[in-house]
Amino acid sequence: GQTINGALSNFQNQRMRLTQPDDETGCYLHLAVPNLIIHEIDSRSPLYPEVKRGLQGSSSSKAFRAVTRHEIEDHMHRNNMEVVVLVEGFEPITAACTQGRQAYSHAAEDIAFDCAFAPCVLRREDGSLTVDFNRFQELVPAPPGVYVSEELPESG
Repeated sequence: GQTINGALSNFQNQRMRLTQPDDETGCYLHLAVPNLIIHEIDSRSPLYPEVKRGLQGSSSSKAFRAVTRHEIEDHMHRNNMEVVVLVEGFEPITAACTQGRQAYSHAAEDIAFDCAFAPCVLRREDGSLTVDFNRFQELVPAPPGVYVSEELPESG
């Protein structure tokens, strides 16, 4: 574990800022369809290696130096990191509070680098949308450090 104020700590709970949807503007998710959620690994991210924080030399955001995939993976491995995603919302018919929780561990290889989710929301000829649940968790190769918002593919 890590030491905090001289005490051994095995657990830290840190909020991860989102760039999509932008949590600074209070955006919401529409839970009836799949959503792309993006957390940018910058100097404020808990996934940003501590060693690199000390090398910043300035509190200015312009002093940010991008880290490599290897540095991030090494940081996550050394600290036995796990990302826990919590989603809470209201079910519209009953107005019941609904929660979902999923944990992603670097050690369990739940976290994939240089990948994107395959398109699983398709637009039909009549303009309606359908979700292909067979592709819901399918990963496809993506260029390193790039995320792409694609137009909805036609179903066929």
